[in-house]
Amino acid sequence: MTRNWPFRSLTRTRLLIAAGVAILGFTITPATAQAQFGSGIVFDPSNFARNVLHYARRLEQMNMQRQQLQQQITAMRKLRNPNWRQIDAALTQMDALMQQGQALAFSLRAIDAEFQRTFPGSQAFRNFPAEERTQAVRTLATMRGALNAANRAGRDFPTSIARLDAMKRQLGSIQGHEEALELNGTIGMYSAEELTMLRQAVSALTNVQAVYYADQVNAQAQERATYGARLAAMSATGPRYAPISLRVTP
Repeated sequence: MTRNWPFRSLTRTRLLIAAGVAILGFTITPATAQAQFGSGIVFDPSNFARNVLHYARRLEQMNMQRQQLQQQITAMRKLRNPNWRQIDAALTQMDALMQQGQALAFSLRAIDAEFQRTFPGSQAFRNFPAEERTQAVRTLATMRGALNAANRAGRDFPTSIARLDAMKRQLGSIQGHEEALELNGTIGMYSAEELTMLRQAVSALTNVQAVYYADQVNAQAQERATYGARLAAMSATGPRYAPISLRVTP
């Protein structure tokens, strides 16, 4: 539409000039210029000039209507390449990494029971080496899962930057309001997805901190409970035995 505009404008200008010349010519012609040809056809120059001007205006109106229609089509045009993405797979993989091994992941169904079983708190050790080892293994597994999940999320950074650059380029090339609305919706959805990914990261960080500090607090609580149990056992009254006398004979 943009490249043909000068040509069409020039054509319309020529028609208007021709109509004006025709009107001027017929105006300066004497009133008796009406002629009748041998076949009985009467030619009225003033009527012919009015018709030329009328059709020139009709042509200009049709051209304006065509331009308006073209603008409406442009306004209704859809966005060619919406920058949609899918984060379901990434979130599923991150969740699976958080649950690997013996990690105490927040997404476990029985997380409360597993947490209490691993960190009993003020309860004396029943089998000190085995219980302490289990606590250390589960704490480290939780940290490892969070680290691997963060690594998985970090792989999407180049793709996210590329999508943002593509949105910036689209922002400068859109022509209609429909494209602008779709691009605005794409940006809003992208922001919502980024917030979802951020919430996943915050949950993983909270998970790691909770397990780490639970291991520290639980170790002190169980040690005190174990010392207390041992001291109580040592200070308890022992069984009574009958007196025994030893006699040494020569």
